This record gives sequence, structure tokens and C-alpha cells, in this order.
Amino acid sequence: MLQKSQEEPKKKEQRISDIHTHVLPGLDDGSKSISASVRMLRKSYQQGVRNVIATPHYTVYHWRTKPEQIQRLMEQMAKAVQKVMPELRLYSGQEIQYFEGMADMLQRGELLTLAGSHYVLVEFLPQSQWSQIQNAVRELLLAGYFPVLAHIERYQCLRKTGRLTELQREGAYLQMNYGSLIKLRNVWNLRERLERRWCRKVLLAGYISFLGTDMHGVHHRAPDSDRALAWIRKKGGDTLARQLSVENPEKIILDERL
Repeated sequence: MLQKSQEEPKKKEQRISDIHTHVLPGLDDGSKSISASVRMLRKSYQQGVRNVIATPHYTVYHWRTKPEQIQRLMEQMAKAVQKVMPELRLYSGQEIQYFEGMADMLQRGELLTLAGSHYVLVEFLPQSQWSQIQNAVRELLLAGYFPVLAHIERYQCLRKTGRLTELQREGAYLQMNYGSLIKLRNVWNLRERLERRWCRKVLLAGYISFLGTDMHGVHHRAPDSDRALAWIRKKGGDTLARQLSVENPEKIILDERL
């Protein structure tokens, strides 16, 4: 059962869309209160974001968030946001850690797609095997969904040459976090620098379809799209930046395939 989008974005405006956020309070390790959520969204709004998909975690062994819980909080958030950011549009979704039977639960309406579309945000454990990711992608595609792999920079098995190409060929879409393009916890850490270099390389090579903040708080894992987009404009051009931040995510909200 697919939930309809609340409102389609205005195509003539440059409305940045954030498809991966943890702004619904109390459901996972993201925001803890309505007021914190509003502060997070205001920070995003100041960076040009006008469409936000709330994607609380769903994991079999920890956060088993239900659509009814999400809907109640979405209604509360919409009221809180409307007062201070009337142009901001909120949509519901989930970041679902893959498990066997996931497609069945999606079809029964027990899990949410992104903004009521056929796109599904799916994550894996960092140590997941290549075969598991392949099987998950195929299972979701066979069920009629468009799998969007969350923060692909975390999965070491995807670093092997040819695997990103194979995922794209299968029909999967790859999402990267904005922060992975710019942030270094320790500028002297060689591993971090190499990881950031890899992220930049695969983005400029055209493997990434979607970007997201994956924001969890006002300070910790805060929204940071502006600096990353500035880097993309400098290195890849305005067209690429617009494609990743406006045009591609708009396809999700309109439920149109890329």
C-alpha cells in the first residue's frame, strides 16, 4: 500500500529536497523533541531546503517504528513548521535496515516508502556482504520497488571495482550523505582522507543519484548541504549540483523513475 505525497513540489522553483533525515522526535537516535526538530529544519531551510522526507530508522531488533506512529508525529511537525517555515513541505518515509520479508511488509503497508512513492530507502550493516546487498536489491525490484541504498560510503564491499556499476545496471539507486564529501573528524587521519577522496571520486564519476543530510540533531550530524553543494558546483558544475539536490529527489516526490 503506497501512501500518497502530501503535495507536489513546484517545478519552476529551485527547491532543494532532503530525502534522508531523522527529524521525527523520539522514534530513533535522531531528534529528541519537537523544538529540536524545528531547529534542525530551520537550519536546513536557511540552506535552501524546501522538501524534507522524514526517514526514521526501522530495524527488526531495535527501532520497529510503525506507520501510525510516524503519521501522528508528521501531523504534529506539520503544525509546528507551518508557523515558522510555511514553504517547507514534509513527507513521510523510513530508513529500513534490510531483512528477509521486508518487501512483504512494504506491500502490506507495514513499512513506508519514500513520500508514498515506489522508492524505498534501505540500509545495511557496514560489514554486510556483497551477496546480501545484491539479493536485497533484486528482491525489492521484483516486488515493484525502486531501492535507494542509504549512505553507500559505509559499505566496504562496494569499494571493489565494478560493483557500483553492477548495482546501477540492476536498477538500484545510490544515496550518499552530504557530509561525507566535506567533513573530516581528524584532518590528519589518512583513512578518513582516503574515504572522502573515494566519495568525491564516485560522485563526480556519476554513480550517485541522491544526496541526503542524514541529519540527527542541531549540532551532532547537523544538516550541512550548503558546503557540500558549493564543492559540487566548483568541481562538477551547477548542472550536477542541481540534478542531485533538486531534480533527482523531485522524481521521488512525484513518483517518477529516473
